[in-house]
Amino acid sequence: MREDDTPPGTAPCAPGRLPLLGHLLPLLTRPVPFLQSLADHGPVVRIHLWHRPVHVLTDPELVHRLLVEDAAKTEKGFVFDKARGLLGNGLFTSEGAFHLRQRRLVQPAFHRDSIHRYAALAARLAAAAVARWEPGRPAPIEPRMYELARDIVLEALFATRPRLAQKARIDRAVPVVLTGFVQRALYPSPLLEKLPVPANRRFDAAVRDLRTVVDEIVAQAAARHQGQDPDDTLLSLLLTARDEETGLAMAPAQVRDEAVSLLLAGTETTATTLAWLFHELARHQDLQDELSEEVRAVAADGAVFPGDLPRLERTGHAISETLRLHTPNWILMRRAVAPLQYDGVLLPPGAETLFSPTALHRSPKLYPDPLRFDPERWRRPGNLARPRLFIPFGAGRHKCVGESFAWTEMLVVTAAVLARLRLRLATATPLRESATAATARPRGPLLIAEPR
Repeated sequence: MREDDTPPGTAPCAPGRLPLLGHLLPLLTRPVPFLQSLADHGPVVRIHLWHRPVHVLTDPELVHRLLVEDAAKTEKGFVFDKARGLLGNGLFTSEGAFHLRQRRLVQPAFHRDSIHRYAALAARLAAAAVARWEPGRPAPIEPRMYELARDIVLEALFATRPRLAQKARIDRAVPVVLTGFVQRALYPSPLLEKLPVPANRRFDAAVRDLRTVVDEIVAQAAARHQGQDPDDTLLSLLLTARDEETGLAMAPAQVRDEAVSLLLAGTETTATTLAWLFHELARHQDLQDELSEEVRAVAADGAVFPGDLPRLERTGHAISETLRLHTPNWILMRRAVAPLQYDGVLLPPGAETLFSPTALHRSPKLYPDPLRFDPERWRRPGNLARPRLFIPFGAGRHKCVGESFAWTEMLVVTAAVLARLRLRLATATPLRESATAATARPRGPLLIAEPR
């Protein structure tokens, strides 16, 4: 027996386990600090969610092994099982050979030439959005970033401009869905989902409405492009795809599932990252001025062209630092489908594994002074400890297919804002982190935008 009385081959149990609940309370009330604290108890630590044991990997080398080297021995885990039943079998939730086939199908929508077109579109939409901001009026930044990211995804990937009523339905449904599916995954019994309580009714209605409005948008776009030659937009790729074995077109429900997956992933993560970035720049005025000068040297009006993007080096460093310190996807999971062994801990098939990119990105072993917002650390990467881990978009075969799209979009939007506006805090309210949904969102002071 080890000093903590844990049998050999078994992960130590995290302290604070409660009868019945296990470690559910700290995971719900202070999730990121709780997951960060587990590194003090070993590279593999066992927590319990109700009756379910889950192994948390706190060591970056083990996380890399899980995502890359052992990718074929894992699947996504019980949270994604729940999401699949609610949101369909799109890229966000699908597994195995089907996931790989769908990933290959949508990949051309993210090739270089397509990304260049998206950059021009994002610049146009961002400039129009910034022009609508009312100077001097305190306002929350997150809704503005969400609306802009939503419009860029819909117009770039689906080649459509939904009606205002459809946008409003998406905006109402998405927050409820992203919060609700995580909560439902933590229910001790699926029977609780059937209870006619307000939270369940709201969630079920949001899922139905999201599916319905996406079906409408896909149908509208398909009708508008009927008779035209196929192109490499995401919608065209989905509508013209044929099954490799049967030669049949993709079922409408599957087209909808893929559209929902990419709408959620392409909107929420980007919008959250941009909101964090602009909060940090409002707190660091000197850095904001430096980035504004860089942007204006590249493009005075903020409308950068694809060839300009590599010249926004310091802006890219600030985005990297935002993704490190405020990683949107604060928790990810995998389930073993073959025996795994990490640091002497045996994980049989069916064992659930969890890790927190946010906790890893804030490890002082990897990043000195990890809670300080410091884009300089990306200018001199030799100062970073090894092994270095940076996985805001995941890694391995489930790495985000739209990573290059997201990076381009964030650079273009940041340039459009900083070329035209100076952002400052409306109050001295501390910036807080809310990780109650699928992403960790900023909660804090309103921002005031002033013309430069």
